Amino acid sequence: MDLARLDDQPRGVEAPAELASTLAGDPEAEAIFGELSFTHRTEYASWVAEAKRGGTRSQRAANAIRMLREEVRTPT
Repeated sequence: MDLARLDDQPRGVEAPAELASTLAGDPEAEAIFGELSFTHRTEYASWVAEAKRGGTRSQRAANAIRMLREEVRTPT
């Protein structure tokens, strides 16, 4: 294994606006979200973003806060 080729760069997730603003209003949940693995952060962002209506995205963002506090790693 060529260790020089390992991907050790931090990977960011672009959260949808509804999730980003909800997280910004709750520093504790934002910290929990930031500690999740790249894959889990991506799953939360995708779950919120895939909703077609803005109201549904906002509702999912609010539910994400609750799930983060309950230590749910993957949203459903």
